[in-house]
Amino acid sequence: MQDIHRAHWLAAKCRLLSPIRDFNSIQTRVRQTLDKGVQIDLSTESCKRFLRRRVNQKISVVILYVDIDGSTKMSMSLAPDKFATILHIFSQEMSLVIAEYGGYVLKYVGDAVIALFPAEYDSSQASRNAIECAKSMQEIIKQCINPELRSHGLPEIRAKMSVDNGDVQVVLYGKSIERSHIDIVGLSISMAAKMNPLAQAWHLVIGQSLYEKLANKDDFVEINIDPARWTYVDEKSGSGYKLYALK
Repeated sequence: MQDIHRAHWLAAKCRLLSPIRDFNSIQTRVRQTLDKGVQIDLSTESCKRFLRRRVNQKISVVILYVDIDGSTKMSMSLAPDKFATILHIFSQEMSLVIAEYGGYVLKYVGDAVIALFPAEYDSSQASRNAIECAKSMQEIIKQCINPELRSHGLPEIRAKMSVDNGDVQVVLYGKSIERSHIDIVGLSISMAAKMNPLAQAWHLVIGQSLYEKLANKDDFVEINIDPARWTYVDEKSGSGYKLYALK
């Protein structure tokens, strides 16, 4: 019975879309982080709990990959503590947005935040949630984070985002369900990471698999990519795997 209740709860969570957002509160939190230090402890524990219930299973997910454009150059020009603060603010605010749209933070990798959105019950809705989440991330960076960075004499940041969906395998690296490392393996997470460098600053790029699930495709346009830079093939058609950018 608990599993049934949890399934219904996850399905309802997946339907979450376009939450009401208080930009003033977000900007205040960013300012407090800059003035007083870290405000929130970031953790991937909720995602690990989600995955532990699905060890050795294949699950349908939408993967969102967001990182800071030009972070390497920024790290070379800023004092380590200032750069670390920018990274924490970015990761903090992106993580909170992900949770608002029913997603989980899978991992933090350098300047990147990788999220998964469960798509077991409604893959179309999960896809829309991930896209709306990416749009909200852009808004928050532009309206809340960058104004505070500017006022504190720090460089503004720009983000690149990529989203794709598909089945992944949940893998436990060890014996202990509670202590062993747990992760996902699959084409969708690899594809989202490989797509990201092809996105320009402030751009959202999605894969063909996700695009085909969208009811309204008018907001996206196909990207013409140099075949030397993108050699991935769609498993179903055998032709090149297409990418699309938000207009």
